[in-house]
Amino acid sequence: MNKKKQADITLKLLPRIQNGDLKAFEQLYDLYKFQVFNFCYSILKSNADSQEVVQDTFLKIWQSRGQFEEVVSFNGFLYRIAKNLTLNKIRRKSGQPIYFDDLKDDLSVLNQTEDEVLYQDMKEILDSAIEALPKGRQEIFRLSREEGLSNEEIAQRLNISINTVKGQMRKALSFLKSYLEWISVYLVLISL
Repeated sequence: MNKKKQADITLKLLPRIQNGDLKAFEQLYDLYKFQVFNFCYSILKSNADSQEVVQDTFLKIWQSRGQFEEVVSFNGFLYRIAKNLTLNKIRRKSGQPIYFDDLKDDLSVLNQTEDEVLYQDMKEILDSAIEALPKGRQEIFRLSREEGLSNEEIAQRLNISINTVKGQMRKALSFLKSYLEWISVYLVLISL
């Protein structure tokens, strides 16, 4: 799904979520869960930890739904929360103090521009990494991570074996992991 369509859908969902609409919240979760997971995984390198941060991120969004009118950029807001929770997870594991517990920092209008720039930078880096994949592998990765298709669904759509899908996904993730390795170091350094 392209960014414009995603943004248009998000704009329609946010007022409904603000009014407590759980169905709209589930749609928002489905719209962003893979992107947030990939962002967290690029830093944490752990499926379980990344999934936990995704859940915590959306919990914070639900808890702060009454303050959406203060949010200038939902993407910036979303990735700021995910970044802070990811860094908190790193700090917990390393025994360092946690400084990012205050959600008001996430809602600060002053931070919105910085958050949007960070989101756009991360998105550009991830997009360039994905673009560097061979075309077939890139298509399989996008179907899995951006459209949320299962390995079986991808195999059926592309008329290839499920083992081919699994192998190509494994190679794509391995490549992206090495390509994005420096991001975790960068994020930790800028947060200190």
